[in-house]
Amino acid sequence: MGFSSSLQGDSAHEALITRQDAELRLLENMKRCITLRVKCDREYSIALNSVVLQAQKMDKVEMAGSLVAQCWSTFIDESEKIVKVVKDNADFLASNTLEILNNLFVEKRNNRKIYHEEHARVCGELHKLQDGVAKTRAEYEKCLEVHSQSKARFEEQKSKGSKRVDEFKDRYQKACKKLHVIHNEYVLLLCEAAEFERDMRTILLPGLLEHQQAVQEDATDKWKMILQDIYRCTNMSSVRCQEIQSKIE
Repeated sequence: MGFSSSLQGDSAHEALITRQDAELRLLENMKRCITLRVKCDREYSIALNSVVLQAQKMDKVEMAGSLVAQCWSTFIDESEKIVKVVKDNADFLASNTLEILNNLFVEKRNNRKIYHEEHARVCGELHKLQDGVAKTRAEYEKCLEVHSQSKARFEEQKSKGSKRVDEFKDRYQKACKKLHVIHNEYVLLLCEAAEFERDMRTILLPGLLEHQQAVQEDATDKWKMILQDIYRCTNMSSVRCQEIQSKIE
């Protein structure tokens, strides 16, 4: 589905605005959650490091060769690795992921503002022309009525041979002139409104919506990268994978 061909209606526009607002609220909530997660992970790494420091308090000389001591040392080593991974992941989320998330929020907010203002401007111009057409048509109908009345009175005075025939003739001619002027204005406004609406449906709105689609697709790619970082940095099952990868490198 292309934006330019499927989202030109008022209901589609409102749906797009509603979705943009919902995405902004989601991004705000994600920022709060990731900030809280970073805080929790940093506190957890500090607490776990305290456990490691306590666990290291054993008599290595006296326990030399002990299988229990070796197992306990393995526990200490693995705990230290977890401390480092948790801390590094929290730092990455804070310094990289949150920055990308904040930038995406700003971009989406600015895009929402620009799209809404431009759409309102284009539609406002059409409504302005339509209002002008309606107002001119009402004036046209009024002038047509005055013209008909002036013509009837002029012909009546003329048939009676009234001395005021020139006066009514002048009124009739003025009514004719005004009718011709308003007729031309009405026709020109109709043409202008029709041409603008055609341009709006074939050029202005499609161009605006195509740009909007491109922006949304780019934002989706960034959002995907953010979610991948969050998954990688919060999935503790990835600790072993990171360890293996570091050994390979």
